[in-house]
Amino acid sequence: MDTMDFIIWAVSLLLGSLPCSLSSDMSTIIVYLSSNNLSSVPDWLSSSTEALDLSHNHIQALGKEDFHQTSSLWFLNVSYNVIQSIDPKVFHSTPHLEFLDLSHNKLHSLLGQSYLWMTPNLTYLDLSFNEFVNMTLGDEFSNLGKLEDLRLSAEVIQDKDFMSISSLHLNSFTLYVSVQTRYKGGSLTNVVSKKIIISTKSDCDFTILGDALTFFSEVKLDGFKGQRLAAGVSQRSIIKVTHLELVNTLTAWKHLTSFVDIILSSSVKHLSFDMLTCDDMKPGRTVGRSSNLESFYIRQASVTVFLFSQEMLYDFIINMPVRNLTVVQTPIIHVTCPQSPSRIHTLDLSDCALSERVFSRGGGSGVVIECNTLQSVEILSLKGNNLQDLKQLSNRVQLMSSLRSLDLSQNKLLYHGEPGDCVWPSNILHLNLSSNSFDNSVFHCLPKTIISLELQDNDITVMKTDILKLESLQILDLTNNRFHDVPDCTAFPNLQRLLLRGNSLQSPSLDFVRTCPALQDLDASNNSFICTCSLQEFTSIAGETVAAQMKLLHWPGDYSCSYPDTWRGTLLKNFSLPAISCSAGLLATTIMVPAAALVIVVAVLCHQLDGPWYMGMICQWARAKKRGILNRDRPEDLQGIVFHAFVSYSQRNAEWVKGQLIPKLEEEDTEGIRHGLRVCHHERDFIPGKPITENILLCVEKSRRCIFVLSSDFVRSEWCHYELCFANHQRVTRRFDSVILVLLEPLPLYLIPSKYYQLKDMMSRRTYLEWPRERAKQVLFWANLRAALQADLPPWRRNYGSCGR
Repeated sequence: MDTMDFIIWAVSLLLGSLPCSLSSDMSTIIVYLSSNNLSSVPDWLSSSTEALDLSHNHIQALGKEDFHQTSSLWFLNVSYNVIQSIDPKVFHSTPHLEFLDLSHNKLHSLLGQSYLWMTPNLTYLDLSFNEFVNMTLGDEFSNLGKLEDLRLSAEVIQDKDFMSISSLHLNSFTLYVSVQTRYKGGSLTNVVSKKIIISTKSDCDFTILGDALTFFSEVKLDGFKGQRLAAGVSQRSIIKVTHLELVNTLTAWKHLTSFVDIILSSSVKHLSFDMLTCDDMKPGRTVGRSSNLESFYIRQASVTVFLFSQEMLYDFIINMPVRNLTVVQTPIIHVTCPQSPSRIHTLDLSDCALSERVFSRGGGSGVVIECNTLQSVEILSLKGNNLQDLKQLSNRVQLMSSLRSLDLSQNKLLYHGEPGDCVWPSNILHLNLSSNSFDNSVFHCLPKTIISLELQDNDITVMKTDILKLESLQILDLTNNRFHDVPDCTAFPNLQRLLLRGNSLQSPSLDFVRTCPALQDLDASNNSFICTCSLQEFTSIAGETVAAQMKLLHWPGDYSCSYPDTWRGTLLKNFSLPAISCSAGLLATTIMVPAAALVIVVAVLCHQLDGPWYMGMICQWARAKKRGILNRDRPEDLQGIVFHAFVSYSQRNAEWVKGQLIPKLEEEDTEGIRHGLRVCHHERDFIPGKPITENILLCVEKSRRCIFVLSSDFVRSEWCHYELCFANHQRVTRRFDSVILVLLEPLPLYLIPSKYYQLKDMMSRRTYLEWPRERAKQVLFWANLRAALQADLPPWRRNYGSCGR
């Protein structure tokens, strides 16, 4: 895309994305009125309007006062209307007008464009596709001293038609022609332009093609056929063009190769094809060994036939005698090896369909022979292909002894070998492995000579200690990976620039500072920082407290807290915590000193108020009461006992209790009579309407034993705590251990809260049943549990509200 075409596209895109008028706080107004069925220029336009699009309407004329209120206008598009007349003074109020598009209208003569006397600052003018018969330009075109891009079309182009612009020095001159266009040879001699563009949708006269190649150094041909190109070029003995660009070319292979062969021996130094289509692949000429051509460029090429010699195509590409060869966005699956030592310096094969076998040729018995004729290649790009194996790819390029820069980004590359398996060219300096599928193993397959390594958008989490040592590496880009900490530089002692933008850094440490003595730039922006005490140490890098020579890139705007919620969105430069909360020694001193002082004060007060004496008396009374209870001789009495066991558990363990424990113990039949044990279950046996604590107390009293299903959820339940206290009280009252502990999952004592001191005591001095995960051991578990609960209780049939009977 040409520079002016890009500007037009960008402005049009901007116009199309904006509303008709912007808010008043804007300094200018951009108006987009395309396809609004307008028959005239609106009279409400603001004086601050700078860009105006009136294309695709029904405007028939531009009057004197149409733009009198738009003194700031610089961009005007009135293409695709039905304009037949333009007032000579229509632009008298727009001295800043630079862009004017009047294409696809109904203007009749290029001699009558008097309004151009009012537009001395025009840099772009498009008058193509009007109803011009003759190309003769009026004297008013000589007023356009700043014009850079001129676009025209007419039915007849004659000698001296361009006399009025002979003094202008254009950057680009575009002619739209067709098979009906009548052109007189030599008519372009009065056009002074850096580049000429000849565009056709069908075909045109040989003469205009030959004049373009003879009179201009840069030529762009749009819509020409290969047969006409080859014939047109062959008829000219003198060709001045050095830059030849062909767009939307339809050709047969033999015509294409014939045309290229002629160009190779001409003055053309840069040849490019954009959107090239081959509809016939019959064999053509072979490429010559020498030429003046320096660069050969192909973009979006395609072949419409199915069966043809692909090797013929690949040989034609790789044997091109040029210094810079580019084939991009073209579905080639292979490139062969040049037949003789190639002089290619820069080779770009991006966005094709190449595999790891690129540059190789087959030998006997399936052996792959590496290419040894690309030793002049210094820059190689294989971006956006189907490459998958990094080790095989290193073998393909290992003989490119001059290779300095290699781009393998946007592929599907992986590496599964051992350290040192890859063999690379000895002088490679820059390697791009971005947007692949690499994990940590990629550091086992890298050239030891590289100074710049790009690994953005991969799946790397850490650098292991056994990676290759890269003494020369200076720039390492790890953007958008999954690092949790800043890697150290043990393997990269001379690293100067480290990029970790968009990783998973949360509270990075400063350990890397010690191993990265040469590091100058660090980019850790756009990470999910957890703002804690350890992070405050990392943010000190932004100042001069830790590493005066290190610069934190994108600081401070792209560094913010993501956790905790109280600090979310806060810039790291504004984040700080009190010194006491980040110093264990200071915090301990702050707590211990007041605590020690309080203990001393309490001890003094107790001594002064005879506290020790009162405490001693209370202890003596408690011991006396305990001895009295233990010495009472009361036999076990089952009177009033209804249930063999009361079950206490956390609701999170309800599935196990209701699904296994209760059915295994009760063994209920279809008539509701239990032949096994009677279990008190709160969902079934609590009395509706009574307080929960009263229900618990009643059921514990009417149960011979209490089963406690222990788990980490049990010790977090308040109701389980109450049930444990009531059961322990019954144990003391009845003078026998009525508590059975069932450990559903491992429950270390340190996880039990301090308020469960009774449970800790029970677990430390008695045996408890552990629920086995193995099915074979569960039979013994149920046998032991039934044996512990077995007792002869009176017969009983289940009724609702059992605990209240």
